[in-house]
Amino acid sequence: MKAITHLRGAFAAAAGALVLVACGGGGGGVPVATDPPVAGTDVPASATSSSAGAIAFVKSVAASSDNTAAPLAVGDAMLATSDTDEPDPGI
Repeated sequence: MKAITHLRGAFAAAAGALVLVACGGGGGGVPVATDPPVAGTDVPASATSSSAGAIAFVKSVAASSDNTAAPLAVGDAMLATSDTDEPDPGI
């Protein structure tokens, strides 16, 4: 009987350690939004205020390979353009 009690204690300690490891760390999880979206959309404000921000947003959307993600809400957001900025060679 004593072996089973020690086994249960070891199992409980291991399970507790796994829960703590899964919850902490600050890595993964929900990313912190550094660029708030335009109201009612998923488009970041920087994409509507500068052409560089618009290109960065489009590149991030194109780089996503998650086919199960929810569609982006774009609403009436207009991406910024520029007549003077140099073309992005990465496109």
